[in-house]
Amino acid sequence: MMIGINRLIIVFGILAVLLALGGCIATSNPVSNPGSSTTITIKDGYSRTVAVPSGVGKVVCSSGGPCVRYLVYMDAADMIAGVDSGDQPNSTSSTTRDTRSYTLANPGFAALPVIGSSSGGANLESIMVIQPQLIFMMGSATNQTGETVSPADTMQDKTGIPVVALPSGAYTTEEGRAQLYSSYRLIGKILGKESRAEELIAFIEATIADLDRRTRDIPESQQKTAYIGGLSYGGSHGLMSTQSEYPPFLWVHVKNIANGSIIQTTEFSRESLIYADPEFIFIDAGTLGVTDEIGGLDAIRSPVFADMQAVRSGNIYATLPYNYRSSNLDTILADAYFVGKVVYPDRFADIDPKVKADEIYTMFVGEPVFEKINANCDNLGFGKIILSGG
Repeated sequence: MMIGINRLIIVFGILAVLLALGGCIATSNPVSNPGSSTTITIKDGYSRTVAVPSGVGKVVCSSGGPCVRYLVYMDAADMIAGVDSGDQPNSTSSTTRDTRSYTLANPGFAALPVIGSSSGGANLESIMVIQPQLIFMMGSATNQTGETVSPADTMQDKTGIPVVALPSGAYTTEEGRAQLYSSYRLIGKILGKESRAEELIAFIEATIADLDRRTRDIPESQQKTAYIGGLSYGGSHGLMSTQSEYPPFLWVHVKNIANGSIIQTTEFSRESLIYADPEFIFIDAGTLGVTDEIGGLDAIRSPVFADMQAVRSGNIYATLPYNYRSSNLDTILADAYFVGKVVYPDRFADIDPKVKADEIYTMFVGEPVFEKINANCDNLGFGKIILSGG
């Protein structure tokens, strides 16, 4: 009898130890969201501390455009549970020509729930119906009134869903690229795409280095002059829409005649263009969508430009539009190879710009979409603009 009692005491003791251990394990893995049993704590792009679910598989972007694009670049399109109306693939009418690789490569976005609009922003109720595990936001750390509570904090409080805010970064400066790469790495850490982040960063760095390597030894006195016109931003524009810090010119060492105006897109003057008289003129094919002014492809045919050397020599070419809901980073790189091939053909003798573009698109969005983009530019991209008979 005594032996049986001792055995019971031992059994109850073991059970008590197991229950205690079970309690320790549970407290180390707090529940945060439906569908997730553990969380990890991260610092987002604006130093906000956020507890995000581990094993995230269902996300949305509150800010559309750049955010959705970056998730596609990170090979995470299948995790996107809803998009705003501006990120659904659209038609090819004269005013809605879709030239974004990330939407053209993902026609399935058209079937996703709509969580807001490009003009009105995210609809919190729609997001909460979808119940994503995480919301990504491209935006600033504070709101427009300068209050200490950020838009990301406000959205997180209202929805009860973790919100990770990221800077979009930029191509043209080392600081901008550092921000861009930091955002890629943070997305990679959260979504289990760390190797993809490093692959993409390495590709961008190698591509920019290749462009620079081909042309950096050209003496400044021998560098060609050029103008980029018709640049899209917030829609299509005419010939005098340009940019002083146009990345393709910077990377292949072409002198931008608009340099020194302002850093962002600006309206150049017709007189300044005629006076500078560049050797080459490139026109963004996105100017085809102009409805309230003369498009750049028609404007260059005006008699006022007839005596310019680029016009007389026929050195006028169409690039693919890269500004559509912010910058399409893959198209910027593709345009750079086309510019280099046109201006310094001997330095790019081994490059077919269209083939190179598809190599770049395949890396960024998983598909060679040059022909789809160019079809929405009337197949004018990466070609010479014919002035007569237009």
